[in-house]
Amino acid sequence: MRNFLRKKRGFTLVELLVVIAIIGILVGLLLPAVQAAREAARRMQCGNNLKQIGLAIHNYESAFKRFPNGSVDDDPREAVPRRLWEAGNHRKGTVLVKLLPFIEQTALYNTIDFTQDVEAQLNATGVFAGVRTNMRNVPIPSYRCPSDGTSSRVLTQQNHLYNYSMSIGNNNMNGQFGCAQFAVNAVALRASGVLGGNLFSNGGNGHGHSGPYDRANGISGVISRCDWSAKFKDITDGTSNVIAGGEILPSCHDHHRGGGGWYNTNGQWTATSVGINFNTCGKQGILDNQSNCNDFRSWNTSGGFKSDHTGGASFIYGDASVHFLPNSIDYLSYQQMGSRNDGETLSQSYE
Repeated sequence: MRNFLRKKRGFTLVELLVVIAIIGILVGLLLPAVQAAREAARRMQCGNNLKQIGLAIHNYESAFKRFPNGSVDDDPREAVPRRLWEAGNHRKGTVLVKLLPFIEQTALYNTIDFTQDVEAQLNATGVFAGVRTNMRNVPIPSYRCPSDGTSSRVLTQQNHLYNYSMSIGNNNMNGQFGCAQFAVNAVALRASGVLGGNLFSNGGNGHGHSGPYDRANGISGVISRCDWSAKFKDITDGTSNVIAGGEILPSCHDHHRGGGGWYNTNGQWTATSVGINFNTCGKQGILDNQSNCNDFRSWNTSGGFKSDHTGGASFIYGDASVHFLPNSIDYLSYQQMGSRNDGETLSQSYE
């Protein structure tokens, strides 16, 4: 028999280019879906962290009959009253320090002598000698949102390994560099559409001061900048209606990013008075040190809740529930959620 052999034919260059183009289109279509799925997973993990913190707050309240608190500021009972930013035994760390034993960090908590300067102790704690020098650079998983991508935008002090803060509510927030947005307000201005801090006459003190050391008046939210914190009976608007805390991007606010990070005694004051995700982060080509409302040192815009999630940020409420609030939330509704005792009916609800 005669064998007829066929010559094998390969791809032409045109066919190869067409196949590559089709593969590229498919990858291009698939990549956004993969990225969206990854972000959904990160956002879910972030929500789980907030839920754990919310439950920790409740367990703390059960043990101490109040929400976790910060440090004493300018205490007249001391021979030499000291401010939050000054070294001394009055510095007892932040709310996040107080929550350590309730988020499975009891071993770290037990190393702290609360009769002494807590911040100084954690600054001096040697961890991974030669690589990291203190606790400010050690991430605690429950305090980190996996979506936070602000590391590349930090200008100074790489002490930003945390993403959550409790809320001082609708407080007056001092402006800087001539920026008046979301700044000090008066109730009389609300009727004319001027919005900012102290809309309900319960948040008058500048960026969360409860001084001299223990006054609740003038604090709209569930904690003060200092050592006052609410009890459940103080949340008269209902725990399911009031924000207890939420996400932050520490590189976007000078006090959040400051020395000591998550345990910085003068670092944990965050207000709802500032719109969600107001840009003080150096995003979209806007520098974060250009001395106006986008400046990370302008507290009336930088001292708010922010995240790297698309379209909004996640929050813990007083009942330990977690909700995602959009950037577009009605401003007045957001302030009502931030205030524990305004006595008003929510204008809108979300989730």
